[in-house]
Amino acid sequence: MDINTSIDKSIAFEASKVESKDRTNKELEEQAQNFSQLLAKTNKTEEISYKTTINSENNIITTFEDPRNGKMVAVSLQKDTISKLEEFFSKDDFRKNEDGSITLDNKAESYVASWYEDIAYKREFLKADANADGKLSKEEYNQTKNNFEANIKVTVNKDEKLSVSVEESIGKSYIDSQESDSFTSIYRSSNRATSLDDELNMTLMIDENFDSKIDIEEAYSTDKTTTVEELLLSHVNSLKIEDVLKSKLSQEEDETLSVDFQAFFNDILSLAVTLLLNAQNEELKEALEKLKLNDGDASSLDSLQTQIIQDVLKLEPKEGKYELEDIQKVLDILEKYELKDDSKKEENLEISIDKVSI
Repeated sequence: MDINTSIDKSIAFEASKVESKDRTNKELEEQAQNFSQLLAKTNKTEEISYKTTINSENNIITTFEDPRNGKMVAVSLQKDTISKLEEFFSKDDFRKNEDGSITLDNKAESYVASWYEDIAYKREFLKADANADGKLSKEEYNQTKNNFEANIKVTVNKDEKLSVSVEESIGKSYIDSQESDSFTSIYRSSNRATSLDDELNMTLMIDENFDSKIDIEEAYSTDKTTTVEELLLSHVNSLKIEDVLKSKLSQEEDETLSVDFQAFFNDILSLAVTLLLNAQNEELKEALEKLKLNDGDASSLDSLQTQIIQDVLKLEPKEGKYELEDIQKVLDILEKYELKDDSKKEENLEISIDKVSI
């Protein structure tokens, strides 16, 4: 069974436009000196909007104005992040100070400040850092809105050969992050942000075209160990069975639901494809009934029916025959359950859940 995956260019996060301030050399020098003096202070001051607590050889303290209140922001940007910014913006937008820090100006400042505003306020990183230590525990991270909901559309195509299309797009942005021992947010699922600085670095690095938007492809580029295809299929298979179908049985009898399916389906995608194939004209049911009438004889099926039985249901004939008991169990499942989607979409399944929407 061929599985084709795709994603669109829907937007996960988008920074607001911040007007550039092209300061004179003297104005920029005064700004940098003022920021350096603020950085040297150990006590809290109302003149500072955010001051990083991260300092390492691979990072550079970078200062700019908070676009919301004009106060100083001091973040810790990785050297790779600075290099990327310097390649795109004018060198004049980066003032290197005696204390080793960098003060941003003009377009580089407005770009970085716009993403800072998005992360600090819209994604609520500042609010989530309850103890203001510049780091986010798992509990604090779960107070941010550094997450989005995705829509997955599963479509079954039957020409000469069976194929399945899995398409993903973004449904809702800026939703609550969710991290626990058994569950992870869809965004940065393998490497959650540990601080505002961490997320700012990540966002600046994955915004490849500097358009102040993070589309779904860029969002999924945070995990270098997993391909987009693997990620999409993992999203489908992270669904609970109950999210894919509705039962014709009473609530009391629904306790048998998981038991029924675990015997035949090793992934949710196979389950979805099975029900899609049977949803419109019950052709899968007809193929199984045909096998029953022919005592499980594999030769009674055409090539497409054989592919469906073997690739989707994972049934294999023994000495040219399928087990009648297995055939009957699948027929019983098809009789008990149907797609959760009540619309009559032709061979197309869309369901909504918390982590991803299908």
